[in-house]
Amino acid sequence: MIMQCALAGYWNWILTTSMMRRWIFHYEMSSAIVRLITFIVITWSISAWVNSRNGPDQPIRTWIINCFILLITDIIRLSIVSDPKYHGKAANVKDPNLFLKLTVMKVLIFPMSVATCLSVFAVLRQIDQLQYTTSQLMVGDAALDSQLRYSETTTAAVSVLVLIISSWSQTSYERRQMLRKSALRLLSPHSNRISVQYRFVIGQPPSASHQLHGNAMRQESGIYHDLLMVKSSDTASDKSRKVFEAMRWAKQMGHDYIVKSDDNVFVRWDAILQELDALGPKPFYWKGFTYRNIPVHSMPDAKSLHIDYGLPVLPAYTHSMLYLFSRDMLDLIVYPNAPRKFIHGDGENIAIWLFGFNIQPVHDKRIQDGDNVCENDMIGKRMNVLSDMYKMYLNIVNQRPQCTGFDATACAMCYDCKDKKVTWRTLNLACDQQRGISLKEMSGFAQVAGKTPY
Repeated sequence: MIMQCALAGYWNWILTTSMMRRWIFHYEMSSAIVRLITFIVITWSISAWVNSRNGPDQPIRTWIINCFILLITDIIRLSIVSDPKYHGKAANVKDPNLFLKLTVMKVLIFPMSVATCLSVFAVLRQIDQLQYTTSQLMVGDAALDSQLRYSETTTAAVSVLVLIISSWSQTSYERRQMLRKSALRLLSPHSNRISVQYRFVIGQPPSASHQLHGNAMRQESGIYHDLLMVKSSDTASDKSRKVFEAMRWAKQMGHDYIVKSDDNVFVRWDAILQELDALGPKPFYWKGFTYRNIPVHSMPDAKSLHIDYGLPVLPAYTHSMLYLFSRDMLDLIVYPNAPRKFIHGDGENIAIWLFGFNIQPVHDKRIQDGDNVCENDMIGKRMNVLSDMYKMYLNIVNQRPQCTGFDATACAMCYDCKDKKVTWRTLNLACDQQRGISLKEMSGFAQVAGKTPY
């Protein structure tokens, strides 16, 4: 659209300046100004009429029509004013139509060719990007290791499915490799009463180059049999849709519990499995690090909601790095098959999808996201350095405190801050050990109550 707009502006400028020269040459200044104003009114009226006929949802068609009208007008103008007697002595002109040909090439054909070529390249690039980044265009079933052996999901009293969100990037590949030799080794069930399966969830190839190198992903799948490719974009902005498609697939598997994590999170799977084994199947169970009554405009990670999110306060939600819920929760999330809102944070998105069912998450303070926090009873910690995962794994298998050798100068959220240099209590947050995190002072209450504008 930009190229068509620029081309229309260029042709309109050529037409206006050429006509203005003729009017100044043949008429008085006042008459030339009247003609110029009349010409501007006519062109604006035609442009407004074309725009009204096509509407705001067809900008490309509008500017193409404007370009076509200007092209016809310029051709008519050139055919009238290109008489060689106005451009020098006729005796010196071998070809009477030389001026017309040169002007047509310079003013019409060359700019139109440039605009057309650039438009074609821009359209091809947009189509290429849409093909790999638009989840709405992706249909079909999950691929790669989408089949689970039936016996492994039905023989135990409690079955658990772990979904680890990953991607096609080289960094995610290195994270998967590190998890396979560290945290995932803790995933072995400690008794025959519980069974567990896991999958790394990836989206569709994010670009043509990734698709050409798809053999590497298939080889990884053939070796480890733990990759699930869902029909969703693999971009970071579409993470919630990727999680949703993974849940749609998980609904077909029939596990008692579904645990969602990210590929940069170290999880104490041994502790989680022991707790789920003791808990047994439980209806409408939802657990994670919980936030409650958080105004949309007060949290930095909620900026993506500013444009079109209607509720002033977020429903109670769990941190997206690690949460779990029971099988019947999938019925509320996946069904009915209707249009739904997708935002960047999948933890907030789960809460939005469950809004109205009056199901509250269970708070678990042992899930921590800070770099410089570590507690020996934590079950989930985000690791920005890959080697830290293996270091914590060695601490666990060697029966050392898991935080040995880790930075623990800051106080973890909802933990006792005794002897800690940095405390979360200075962040204007309050923690209820049962209900989770909320604002100590409802900084967004005035906006929620309508007392002050946002």
